[in-house]
Amino acid sequence: MFRIANYEIASSSKDFFEKVSGYDTLRLILCKKAILVEGDSDELVLQKAYRDNNNDKLPIEDEVEIISVGTSFLRFLEIAECLEIPVKVVTDNDGDLEFLKRKYNNYLGKNKKSNIEICYEEEIHTGSLTTGKDNKPFNYNTLEPALLRANSLEKLNSIFDTKYETEDSLLKYMKSNKTDCALKIFSSQNKINYPEFIMRAL
Repeated sequence: MFRIANYEIASSSKDFFEKVSGYDTLRLILCKKAILVEGDSDELVLQKAYRDNNNDKLPIEDEVEIISVGTSFLRFLEIAECLEIPVKVVTDNDGDLEFLKRKYNNYLGKNKKSNIEICYEEEIHTGSLTTGKDNKPFNYNTLEPALLRANSLEKLNSIFDTKYETEDSLLKYMKSNKTDCALKIFSSQNKINYPEFIMRAL
């Protein structure tokens, strides 16, 4: 174990932060509040959601950091718990609520920490769309389908400058162009509706 401010964190987490590139650890420690997301597209959408709901200010202007942490949420939460940094996690449920609840067991229910909140959709969504040569079922429980459910085919077509006639065809496009779609949302002058779990994080 390794000690930070009278708290102990796992030695494996110490090793992780010693090796991680960039300044994300410093960003977490110095901010007033952090929102942790998985990837670049999530970060762009959260940046735009914050701006749309805070008089066009970017999060950094309010000392709020939106940090893309890949799959290392729990490592960053160890630091946040030790230093009592207010943190929201925005994550997909990926169609498996039980797995998500096991993963974040230390931060949910009776174990919830006052400074940490895990934000995710509490409903599982399904559909008939399949992808790839093996016809793998499409995952309707990620950011892109959630954005489509919160808006409309016409609204997103106008932002992406596309002309898809069905929601499934647009979902395929969004899945294959995650970062491009997120950048168009971020850059658009038009506001969109955001899923409840994203609004909760703001």
